[in-house]
Amino acid sequence: MNWLTDCKAILKIGEGEEMTMLPKDAAMLLSAVNLKLRDYYGSLEELCDDLDEDISRITQTLAQIDYHYDRERNQFV
Repeated sequence: MNWLTDCKAILKIGEGEEMTMLPKDAAMLLSAVNLKLRDYYGSLEELCDDLDEDISRITQTLAQIDYHYDRERNQFV
């Protein structure tokens, strides 16, 4: 287990329900995702798998503010 999995276990708020780990606001999401990609994950797919997030929700939300995933940089630019 990693620290994020531990946090998800702690944040259980109801039977079968979890608090979301990523913000919904696009600018806040950009900051959170790029930080996590830089410090903890080797790819966007790895981040989404670990956080149980929908990759298309992230990419579509960030595309609305003209940010797109760059695999080489492992960042949204």
